Amino acid sequence: MRDILKTRLIHIKKQWLSLLFWLLFPILTTLAIINLMNIIQSDTKVPVGIILEEKTNSSMELYQHIKETPFIRVYETTEDDALHRLKKHELDSVFIIHEGYEEKIRQGKRNQLITSYQSDLSFAFSPIKEMIISYAQQETSRSKAAHIIQHLSEQYPQKEQWSWKEIINKSKSIQKEENLLYTKFTFSNTDKQGPKRELFTLDTWGIWALLSILTTLFIFDWLIKEQNANILPRFVFIRFTWKKYLLYNFLLYTILFLMFDMVAIGIFHTFLKEPVNLSFIGAILSFRLMLNTGAFLLALCFKNIFLFYSVSFIITLFLSIASGAILPIESITRNYNGVEYFNPLHAFLSGQISYLWSVILIALLGLWCGRKEKYNA
Repeated sequence: MRDILKTRLIHIKKQWLSLLFWLLFPILTTLAIINLMNIIQSDTKVPVGIILEEKTNSSMELYQHIKETPFIRVYETTEDDALHRLKKHELDSVFIIHEGYEEKIRQGKRNQLITSYQSDLSFAFSPIKEMIISYAQQETSRSKAAHIIQHLSEQYPQKEQWSWKEIINKSKSIQKEENLLYTKFTFSNTDKQGPKRELFTLDTWGIWALLSILTTLFIFDWLIKEQNANILPRFVFIRFTWKKYLLYNFLLYTILFLMFDMVAIGIFHTFLKEPVNLSFIGAILSFRLMLNTGAFLLALCFKNIFLFYSVSFIITLFLSIASGAILPIESITRNYNGVEYFNPLHAFLSGQISYLWSVILIALLGLWCGRKEKYNA
């Protein structure tokens, strides 16, 4: 084992820079993609000016609703400044929440609550206006319902009388508990609190897994290069066999990959706030064993290195589409129950140990180890 390690270190010494590049490539590229998408998401938000003529509970609640909208970037400003920036097309639209908003909401009035302004380039004015109106109408309808309940309680006296504020708070709590629809476009390092029904999630570990597949296949080209080096006959006179030589090197590369996998866990946890626990570390270990075993067996099937690279790209592209790591495939998995278990990335993306494919690939590796070796000395 020591002699094999020395031999491998001699190989690595000549190409350590390219090896280090491919080992760090999944980590650095994943960081770049996630940060780039966060920047794009932030830059593509619609700039909207909000003027608060009063800062009561109702107006601040409406302002907070608008501010929490994922596709809006809110600027709280004055009316003169907002209209000036609207003329310069720095704002898409402007909304003024007038003084007396809370009192009119409490009375159930809907007229002249908010004034809006738009320019000839306001492309998102209509949906934003409808959204803000829906929030205001929701509050006025809630207030009207509270007044009706109070009126009914006066006509039909009850032991327990509810105030207007208590009815409003109870209505909000019921609405929160019985949330019928909540959709949100999020990235992996955004706030994950609260109930979610995500339409699409750009998953950090999904991107890393796909890039790791490609880089692992590329790094395992050493097997093809050494098979084509006309050194097989020499193993007749060496104390260990060709298969042992390959298996020992496979073990060394697996240990090297696992070291960088732990680095990936630390970096993603530090910079992208990805959660880490023992079960996920187990999923990483099983995924690495499955991936390295598959790359090893695949490389054994090739003698032409260019063809091997081409197949590696095709496999990575296929898995990026079929795995659901980048594009959602829930509609397919719902129609065909159990199809996700044939996906080699399914277990890992679910944070589970990859039993099925690990067992299959290890069994194939065992069959290869059991074959007899033939040399022509």
